[in-house]
Amino acid sequence: MRRGAIEALASWELAAEIAEVLRRPRIRALGITEEDAQDALVLLAPALPDVDVEVGLREPDDVPVIAAALAGGAAAVVTGDHGLLDDAELREWLGARGIELLGPAELLSRLPE
Repeated sequence: MRRGAIEALASWELAAEIAEVLRRPRIRALGITEEDAQDALVLLAPALPDVDVEVGLREPDDVPVIAAALAGGAAAVVTGDHGLLDDAELREWLGARGIELLGPAELLSRLPE
C-alpha cells in the first residue's frame, strides 16, 4: 500500500494455486468451469514475474507469497495467516527489506476514508 492505493501481486506459484482452487468441487458447484479457471490464468499471466528467491519459512507453502512480494516490490504483505503474522523472525526479515507484514484489519485501519 503506497499513497493509499492497493496493488495485488502474484507469482506463477500463486497462479497455479488459484487455478487449483478454482477446480475444487465446492467452487465448481458455484458454476465455475474449467474454461473459467483457464481464463483466470490467461488474465494473470502477463503480470506474473519469474521469482526465484530463497526464503526460510516455517511453512514452505508460504514461500510463493513472500517471493511475489519481494519480486513485485511490495510495501506490505497482507494476510490472515497467523503462522506468518506471528513469525517475529519473518517480520524482522521483511522489515529489513522495506516490507511490512499486516493483518487485514490493520490494512483497513490505514486506508483513507
